[in-house]
Amino acid sequence: MPSSFAKAGSSGSEIDPPSAMVDEKRRKRMISNRESARRSRMKRQKHMEDLVTEKSILERKIHEDNEKYAALRQRHFALESDNKVLTDEKLKLAEYLKNLQQVLASYNVIESDQDLKVSDRFLNPWQVHGSVKSITTSGMFKV
Repeated sequence: MPSSFAKAGSSGSEIDPPSAMVDEKRRKRMISNRESARRSRMKRQKHMEDLVTEKSILERKIHEDNEKYAALRQRHFALESDNKVLTDEKLKLAEYLKNLQQVLASYNVIESDQDLKVSDRFLNPWQVHGSVKSITTSGMFKV
């Protein structure tokens, strides 16, 4: 039985090591938790840095877009003004064309209603018509 006693004695000495193992496990878990917390802090810090970078990029883009919007808005107002001027000019030209068409239509009516005869006197102004006395016979120059 001494051998069984020895086993019991050896098993009694094994009770101490589990206590040491618990302390060792606890220490390893604490180290692991600290490392995990450190990784978590680093990850959170990296995420914050990324958000700050993204914020600055978005703010810059907003500023650029606002400048583009202001330029486009100014261009829009200029085009609206030009459009109004051109629309007014179009209306004036349409009215002018209408008046010209009315004048032309009235001229065509007059021309078709009358048989216009133009005197030969107007067609050939260099030809003398009617009674013309010569200068020598009129007595203007007497010798």
